[in-house]
Amino acid sequence: MPFLNSYRGLRLFGAALAVLLLVAVAAMPSDADLADEIEKLRQERAELKKSREAKAQAINVATAEANELAAALGVLNGQVNEQEGKLATAEAMLVEAEKRFAEASQAVVDKTAEIETLKLQVSDRAISAFVDQNVGSTPVLENTNPNQAVRMQSLVQSVTRQEVDIAERLKEAKEDLALEEARADQAADEAEALRASIEAELIVLQEVRDEQARLAAEAEARLEAQLAEATIMAERDKAIASQITEKNAELQRQAELARRRNNPAPSRQTNTKFPTADQITKVGPFWVHVDIADNLRRMLDKAAADGITFGGWGYRDHSSQIRLRRAHCGTSNYAVYHMSSSRCRPPTARPGASQHELGKAIDFTYGGRTIGTRSSPGFKWLQANAANYGLYNLPSEPWHWSVNGH
Repeated sequence: MPFLNSYRGLRLFGAALAVLLLVAVAAMPSDADLADEIEKLRQERAELKKSREAKAQAINVATAEANELAAALGVLNGQVNEQEGKLATAEAMLVEAEKRFAEASQAVVDKTAEIETLKLQVSDRAISAFVDQNVGSTPVLENTNPNQAVRMQSLVQSVTRQEVDIAERLKEAKEDLALEEARADQAADEAEALRASIEAELIVLQEVRDEQARLAAEAEARLEAQLAEATIMAERDKAIASQITEKNAELQRQAELARRRNNPAPSRQTNTKFPTADQITKVGPFWVHVDIADNLRRMLDKAAADGITFGGWGYRDHSSQIRLRRAHCGTSNYAVYHMSSSRCRPPTARPGASQHELGKAIDFTYGGRTIGTRSSPGFKWLQANAANYGLYNLPSEPWHWSVNGH
């Protein structure tokens, strides 16, 4: 009974495995589906190209607009600065004129007070002189003493001259004061008018400047948005190109697998059993045999955790291996199928003898370049870790790692 149960379990397991394989094969896209997807991607890329060309023209226009507005704003800023300088000068002129007007007004007050004081002093001295001589209202005419009469006449003349001098000085002072007041008033009026004019111009200019700054900011924002959109378009174009390349590779791989199924290998090839389509799967950037897929996936995760990112190539179909031999070894049948791999530049395994054809070898790149030296950080990491995941290095090729080191 245990044997029977075990047998039934194996049958069930086998049936389940067959179903899974059928589902996996059915899930793989057909050649027609891949060709259709590639055509759609190409159409999308063509449309994207037109959009990118239109966007490039729009960016040129936006750049010119932004530059033009920035230049205009620079001119306006210079004009605003110039007007502000003129306004400061006008305000200084106004302050100076008001100062002169105040000084002139005070001078008028001082001169008027001085003149009044002089008048009083002269009057007092004249009265005192007449009183001291005991003269009447007409001393010169009534006084019979010649000496006294001469003295009185001299006193009258002296007082008269002083009054005339005072009157002249007062007249000149008033004229000077009036002239100074007129000049101060004119300067104040001119400065005030100039300040009012400049202030009005500055208000208008500042409004224009603010509007120009707003337009310049909007133009710059539009330019930034268009540049960002152009960057997104460029990234999308790269992604589409990558998808087309990947799907073309998949289409070629499936076509080669179909060809090998329908056309037996020529007698010169080895009896190597190449993998079927359902035995090749993608892990990260690599197409590999399902037997090593889990190990490779875990290894790439560990490398990423250590800050190491690998690229490169894995599975290579038989026809690709033949093409490589022709490129690296020579075009004759001997060179392609029989010559030692060490004689090729670079060394290249004979068709049917490469682990790449089985999907069990990987050529690694690091930092976008093939690992060509043992000093590469990529090689050092693989040397320390790859064996834990079933991959071993071919000593002559630092980049080549496989399940058996060949």
